[in-house]
Amino acid sequence: MAECLLLDPASRQTESRRLEPLLLLLAVGGLIGATFPAAKLAAAAGVAPLGWAYGMLLGAGATLSALSLATGAPRPRTGRLLRYSAASGLLTMALPNMILFAAVPRLGAGLASVVYTLPPLLTLLMAAAIGLERPGPRRLLGIGIGFAGAALIVLPRGALPSPDLLGWMALALAIPVSVAAGNVYRTLRWPAGSSPLTLAAGTMLAGAAWVAVAALAGGWPPLVLGSALATPWLLAAQVAASTLQAVLFFRLQSVAGPVYLSQIGYVATACGLASGALAFGETYSPWVWAGAAVIAAGVMIVNGRARSTRRPSPSAMPAQGARPAP
Repeated sequence: MAECLLLDPASRQTESRRLEPLLLLLAVGGLIGATFPAAKLAAAAGVAPLGWAYGMLLGAGATLSALSLATGAPRPRTGRLLRYSAASGLLTMALPNMILFAAVPRLGAGLASVVYTLPPLLTLLMAAAIGLERPGPRRLLGIGIGFAGAALIVLPRGALPSPDLLGWMALALAIPVSVAAGNVYRTLRWPAGSSPLTLAAGTMLAGAAWVAVAALAGGWPPLVLGSALATPWLLAAQVAASTLQAVLFFRLQSVAGPVYLSQIGYVATACGLASGALAFGETYSPWVWAGAAVIAAGVMIVNGRARSTRRPSPSAMPAQGARPAP
């Protein structure tokens, strides 16, 4: 114990850097997990799903933009930032949140969160397919164990609680596809020298714009977009959580890469199941809790010292600039 306390500053810094991805992973996953009960409470208060998604994204985007301007965070050229934000906002924020907030009232917080176990596998497949990552045996083992934990949650339960939910569950499965594509896109197209704070702000605001376009194109009255104001304190809490989540999310992306980052789905699923049980009385079999424990084991294994080989993204190549700034 004494030797641990007497570590030289360089050793302490190395240890801190090693633990940073894990701490960020747990924090971001927990904040995403808090979204499920908040969405259910908002729906119970009569807030439209698109209105909740719009209010959350716009509020968090505006807060992040103010922080970015106040701190003088580096930003890419306007055109590149707009292109990056538009694609990242659609894949990472708009599509997943619109589907999630529509599905949670029907599926419940726990069941809806289960789809977040799939992004790690899908991200790994996408990243490996384009040569972005070459996962080592330890990381493959950890991700496989996490996926086995997800299977323990889903498979022993058999059919859905009601056959009427089949369509909603099928729609919810589009969430991990969009999230995985967003994970890979952000790494490939990260503008060199840009601050995660700036990119998070752009992504959130673009996500809000996409939600507004979807609402108007679908014939929803404009007042629907402001329906989240019916629960101001809940919306304020959600905006605060989403703002912090975005800052930590983009930091995690810059230090750990898309496959490691995708494991936030495992943590979010465990948090969603816990919130469904504790806050709403949703019940699960022992298989579900066993699966959550296996998922945690998978996350710890992937966080071990053996890491995959990650090909630098185009924005991080020496000819174009340094690695994404923290």
